[in-house]
Amino acid sequence: MSTTIAVHRLTHAFIEPAARLLADSMRDNPLHRRVFGDDELQVARVLSTAFVRLLHRQLESGLVLGAFDGAALVGVAAMVPPGHCQLPWREKLSMLPILACSGQLKRLPDIHRWLRSWARHDPPLAHWHLGPAAVERARQGQGIGTALMDAVCKELDQRQAIGYLETDKHRNVCLYRRGGFEVIAERSVLGVTNWFMLRHPRQA
Repeated sequence: MSTTIAVHRLTHAFIEPAARLLADSMRDNPLHRRVFGDDELQVARVLSTAFVRLLHRQLESGLVLGAFDGAALVGVAAMVPPGHCQLPWREKLSMLPILACSGQLKRLPDIHRWLRSWARHDPPLAHWHLGPAAVERARQGQGIGTALMDAVCKELDQRQAIGYLETDKHRNVCLYRRGGFEVIAERSVLGVTNWFMLRHPRQA
């Protein structure tokens, strides 16, 4: 399918649709299902609410990019600069009402172990942290992810910045490798394989 995709920085007006897109696309991620259960609709509801808060924070400190087919938002990729990778405790505590309202407080220990494991792998060198990122479920495989990755890499190269990400889907590893990311670690997180990837900037 041939399509022309344009990638732009999102504004706050697009945060809620961006959060819904991310949640719907990522509701079957192995790690999300391991933490939140097999009810994908319930997983999507929890993720959507959490992503709204996260994206607003990322928009203030970093970049949230949107891929558009005409006026339709079909993909999202967020990234934050050095020093903003880990959520402050106030932001983590703000997740408690979200979990409580969805009956998911019992998931808190697994969420803590998950985030602690990711934090341990966060590289000590200054880097831009990519994620969350996803393409609308019905539009995957149409080059939208590649367009977003090209835009992310362009931003990193313009800043001569290192990029870093985590993924729990092996098919994403191939996409990120095409953008220049390389696997620096492969670890089990709550029984789910995760790949940790790093990209050094390319010279102009």
